[in-house]
Amino acid sequence: MSALRRVLGNRNAIVARPPGYLLDLGPGTTDVTEAQRLVARGECDDDPAQSATTLRAALALWRDRSLVDVGGMAWLDEQAAALERLRTRAQLALIRARLALGEHAQLEPDLERLARAHPFDEQVHAQLMFALYRTGRQADALSVYRRLRAALADNVGIDPSQRLRDLEIAILRQDPALDQSAHAVRLLAGCAS
Repeated sequence: MSALRRVLGNRNAIVARPPGYLLDLGPGTTDVTEAQRLVARGECDDDPAQSATTLRAALALWRDRSLVDVGGMAWLDEQAAALERLRTRAQLALIRARLALGEHAQLEPDLERLARAHPFDEQVHAQLMFALYRTGRQADALSVYRRLRAALADNVGIDPSQRLRDLEIAILRQDPALDQSAHAVRLLAGCAS
């Protein structure tokens, strides 16, 4: 224990508690708490460029799937799932910021991959629809909506949310509001998952 205390640089970080020891690093000292802080800050930032920078810093804390080498215990599996949800949240917020910056074409491959990985996630599909629409691919954007609607009906027995239906209608009508990135990205942020 003394060697571990030296490595940590904090004598009080390891506390003897029955039936063993407790590692108490304090708040804000782990990658998890730093990622949570950065994601929350990035999601709330009104400046898309600053938001993107903050969210990239959060995502840089991940190297691979979380806790993959210590799975098999229910509590750790739950923690790993929570960390994956946090990473997905950061990815979606970063995409939203990049859409606001006009990076529609560059985001299409990432959004296609996310749509395959999350086949029922309305926010992912809304962002993909928006990116396709903004790159002049209205028919492809509407096709994404039809595929999601069919998947939700066939597998979950529900219809898309009203916000997603509103996005479909806006695309069908070629609503000029979709050409104003800030307004459209606010619309995307509200889509349910």
